[in-house]
Amino acid sequence: MRFSDYLKKVLTLYADADVAPELQPSATLAEITALEQDFGFPLPEELKQAWLAANGGGYYKALFARPGYLTGYDFLSLSDCMDERMSMKNRAVQYLDYQQEEARDARISPNWYEPGWLPFASFGGGTLLLILDMSPRAQGKAGQIICFTHDPDCMEYVAASFNDLLVASLKMFEEEADELIYED
Repeated sequence: MRFSDYLKKVLTLYADADVAPELQPSATLAEITALEQDFGFPLPEELKQAWLAANGGGYYKALFARPGYLTGYDFLSLSDCMDERMSMKNRAVQYLDYQQEEARDARISPNWYEPGWLPFASFGGGTLLLILDMSPRAQGKAGQIICFTHDPDCMEYVAASFNDLLVASLKMFEEEADELIYED
């Protein structure tokens, strides 16, 4: 799915709800290229297109939804995603001996931080994160989407790609707009 098509449909749902999504001005290609260099991995084209459309969104103005959950995720700006990534790296020490309640999906690294993880969407100041995973286990696929959930802390598999997330996210928005789109 093209991000431009996804965004058009989500913005229509926002307009139908008479709520402003509060998207930020777009990032530049140079800023996205700099992020890729700092990150050390190429970004999926549609994620680049997302930042070219808007360099993040408003707080509690969901632009993404996780399939099967009624919590929307705010789109992080380039600088916010790198800040969340550094926060994950710094917090990983707290998780050295931690075991999540249910066995982690075999597609996801057993660690609590990987250099190839890039959070791009968040809820509740990092309580929930959607993460681009460029460091999967052998059973996974580079570019899959995973989720960090706090309390109980766990990492879970979400989608095989950013494009697959867009398809599933749009379905959630179409089915549950009243839960995902609201005035704060």
